[in-house]
Amino acid sequence: MSRKHFIAIATAIRSNFDDKALRQAVSSALIPALKESNPNFNVSRFLDAAVGE
Repeated sequence: MSRKHFIAIATAIRSNFDDKALRQAVSSALIPALKESNPNFNVSRFLDAAVGE
């Protein structure tokens, strides 16, 4: 997967879940698979984009 895929996933999470804790849970559950798909995957950048402040 590429950066554009990770951005699309993060955007989908952020725009479809109002609850921050739920966004965090969903994002955290996806991280192992995303890291496996691309060794350059940046966890902190993804969490910032998907979960927010």
